[in-house]
Amino acid sequence: MQLAFDLDLPAEAAPTVKRARAPNPIVGRRRAEQLGLPGLPHAPIASLFLAICPDACASAEIDQRIVPAIKGAIASKIGIVPGECRHISMVGFGKFDHVAPAQVDKLDAILRELKAPAFPAIFDRLMTFGPRGAVVMTGVDCVGPLRDFHDRVCDALELPRHFRNFTPHMTVARAPRIMPELEIPPVSWQVRELRLIHSLRKPYRHVIKARWPLAA
Repeated sequence: MQLAFDLDLPAEAAPTVKRARAPNPIVGRRRAEQLGLPGLPHAPIASLFLAICPDACASAEIDQRIVPAIKGAIASKIGIVPGECRHISMVGFGKFDHVAPAQVDKLDAILRELKAPAFPAIFDRLMTFGPRGAVVMTGVDCVGPLRDFHDRVCDALELPRHFRNFTPHMTVARAPRIMPELEIPPVSWQVRELRLIHSLRKPYRHVIKARWPLAA
């Protein structure tokens, strides 16, 4: 199967990707880390992406334990990512203003066959990613299950190899200062589903367009 949507459909939504196999001529390469959906004009409005999200207990633990650790390490005002918008990006598709049901159906036809088992997501590090001051939870030896699941998703979508670069992480806050890497007691939860998320702005919110449960 190929991530090819024969779309003569209205303009849609977008996400961000990172891995795959040999080049696929049907999947347009917009940026090194982004997939384009054929037939859809890009619009700088909203990202559409596949992601996994922390459960309520893990998100509460982040609020109670991780956010104060960030504030203590940076000692300046920070912007906290709302609990309902916390996620680990798996695959992204670009920026569009609308998602058509027919597109979701075509993606569903592929991902419903994924049949991946539930697995633990574990993070034990805090650090700053990139020039925009994203403070993220990540890990070293504990993130193997996340990498394995990302490989499964990329295999199912038959993504080219240049989309498979993947550093498991979840943005928790944005800060004006770089935070040195900090080891933390592990934050973990059992990943039980993959989601298709449309990330909207003004106001910032996540709309879940589809869910694919993992095997128990």
